[in-house]
Amino acid sequence: QGMKPTEKSAAIRRAFAIFAGTEMPCTRYITASLPAGDYLRSYCDARRIEEYCRACGNYGRIWGCPPFDTDPLERLAGYGHIRIIGAVVTLDAKERHRPADVSEAAAAAYAIVEDARRPMDARLLEAEKRHHGSRALFAGSCLLCGRGGCLRTEGKPCRYPDRARTSLEACGFDVARTAKELLGLPLRWSEGPVLPPYFTLVGGLFTKEKTEESEWTHA
Repeated sequence: QGMKPTEKSAAIRRAFAIFAGTEMPCTRYITASLPAGDYLRSYCDARRIEEYCRACGNYGRIWGCPPFDTDPLERLAGYGHIRIIGAVVTLDAKERHRPADVSEAAAAAYAIVEDARRPMDARLLEAEKRHHGSRALFAGSCLLCGRGGCLRTEGKPCRYPDRARTSLEACGFDVARTAKELLGLPLRWSEGPVLPPYFTLVGGLFTKEKTEESEWTHA
């Protein structure tokens, strides 16, 4: 579920303390490409996915999360292709067992994912600029406002409309199936205080023309 800004800050501080003296795990990218229409037909299950969103604390509190005034899928109409991008953060045995308890594991997981998300989001926005008219979808809830919190709760417009994007799941796409079937990486979760062997973040880029995998697999 989504964390409040103060909870996020505390989680990140705790996680970096847990990993003190070591580098945060590195990220690699794997991708898949398919016709946009095929992805919409096979992997979109908006009603079911929104029920999961309703259970999250960010539902209705962040502009990038549902409910939306208009159908987010309308923005994706007319695209020819989607490049699915998976950011994979692999942990070794020592890193997986570093948290002392479930609370520390949750804090570490949050910080690891956020650490991987920021450069991934930046690369997606750069890809949008390279591919005219394309549309990026991020891997999870918006991170831009940080401690200040999204202005949606105050009935005010987004602070960063040029950089904010919604996510695949917010549009109703089944990210678990996407990761397993298209990227070959089932989503993994912590087991008690033990972190998973890897974290997978799944985003996407809708484009008019097919894009090259090398944009992501080569830094």
